[in-house]
Amino acid sequence: MPVNGPKGFTEFKLMEENEDLYARFDFPGVTKESLRILVEPLKKAVFVFGDAPKEFRHDSSHRKYGTVTGLVCDCCEISNIQCFVGDGVVRLILSKKKINLHVPFSFGGATMPNVPFLARIINGYNPEAHLRGHNGHNAEGPAFTGPVTLPHPSVLEGSTSAYESKHLPNGGLFLRIDMPGVPNDRFMMTVESDGGITVIGRAPPAMHDSSGREYRGKVAVVPLAYDNRRIKKMFHKWGVDACLILMHYEVTNGNTTQGFYAVNNPFLVSGPKGFTEFKMLENEDMFIRIDFPGVPQDAIKVRIDPTKKAVSITADAPKEHKHDSAPRNYGSATGLVCKCCEISGLVSHMSDGVLRLHLSKTRASTQSPSCISFLGGPDREDRCSTGPHTFPHGTDPHDPELTGPLLEPHPCVNIGSDMAYEWKILPNGGLYVRVDMPGVPKDRFTVSVVNGRVMVTGDAPAVSLDSGGRFYSGEVAMLESQVSIPGRKIKTIAKNGVIRLIIPPL
Repeated sequence: MPVNGPKGFTEFKLMEENEDLYARFDFPGVTKESLRILVEPLKKAVFVFGDAPKEFRHDSSHRKYGTVTGLVCDCCEISNIQCFVGDGVVRLILSKKKINLHVPFSFGGATMPNVPFLARIINGYNPEAHLRGHNGHNAEGPAFTGPVTLPHPSVLEGSTSAYESKHLPNGGLFLRIDMPGVPNDRFMMTVESDGGITVIGRAPPAMHDSSGREYRGKVAVVPLAYDNRRIKKMFHKWGVDACLILMHYEVTNGNTTQGFYAVNNPFLVSGPKGFTEFKMLENEDMFIRIDFPGVPQDAIKVRIDPTKKAVSITADAPKEHKHDSAPRNYGSATGLVCKCCEISGLVSHMSDGVLRLHLSKTRASTQSPSCISFLGGPDREDRCSTGPHTFPHGTDPHDPELTGPLLEPHPCVNIGSDMAYEWKILPNGGLYVRVDMPGVPKDRFTVSVVNGRVMVTGDAPAVSLDSGGRFYSGEVAMLESQVSIPGRKIKTIAKNGVIRLIIPPL
């Protein structure tokens, strides 16, 4: 979630004026009373321990931290320690004194020349080598940027992640977010136009920090008509755990008390759930449905891999209206996971923002038994079967796991919006809304306005081997005045499983 400022769980700085070491350790949730500083007998190393209690009953557990820093030279010893704790951050200033000016010292295991001002400290900044790890630290280094979030290396017990969530018995949601360094009064929470909850935290620089830090991230999505005042916020005294409880959901837009009927689309109220559906047929062929809202028939490409083991899919949804935030590009793949078969046939059909595939296969070797291992379902083992077909690789479009309080982004979107809803206020005071309802033909959308609430419904019939039809319904906008206006005054553009509305100002 950090968007600017020093990176990493720690920061080390050698203070040039006196060669002391300044060290910052992120211990989110830790209390001042629990902090323990131990100096090892030779006065070469300092051990730092702290406890972050289970502040709220929905926390998964307490957390214990522990780390060590100190000298790696032979000529000095630690002479003084200053410790400061606040907002989930431990800051140390380590002073040292020389004990033998004639003994050469080592730096990270390597022998260094006896330069008086370069008595080194573990993780201290080395103006000559400028190494990270035990020999230095670059808080702005590119090595701290990447696609994988690292676990906290100093956590001895409890969660090592900066984020945890828990579904509550009443259908609500509990979240814990670590933003170390952020004071209680520097947290902000906003609910975006698409229902996304964004948490912002600003950590000012303290003592010898290289700079301040800013955090920002979307942590959850709530229904459009959700009363934001029902979100309870708790900012812990010693930590920076921004704990939010998204309270019980009302029955809105067809959602149950468990949240959304389908986490793939907030407007789906009945029918198969999920962005995809896989069905193994009796002849061992595979039927696949994938939602690609906004994609025209001529903008889909389906290719069989040269190995005849996989099918790759790319699709483009153009920017149909000038108010769309951006075009969308999709990508996906499916196929066989066995070694005994190859794909022999493919039939594809694209309509109303939904791609349907029918894959056939043949045995690549006459010695191999018949195989039912198609990629795509929950069971992806490489196995063959000669017995009755139980279709282990199909998906359950009514799986209760597909119902919940958190909306999921479309996993196939490479470029553009991965959510089913967006809106924009127009210069004339009107409103532009895009709503994805894949599978709905353009003549099966309806728009109505009652008491200032703009309602859209969409009826997607079952096509081909779909397990069933789908019905969408939901409030997509609320006007400032609770008035009823004729739906015909709202301009609509419906195509490729997407409806766009231009709502005029009142």
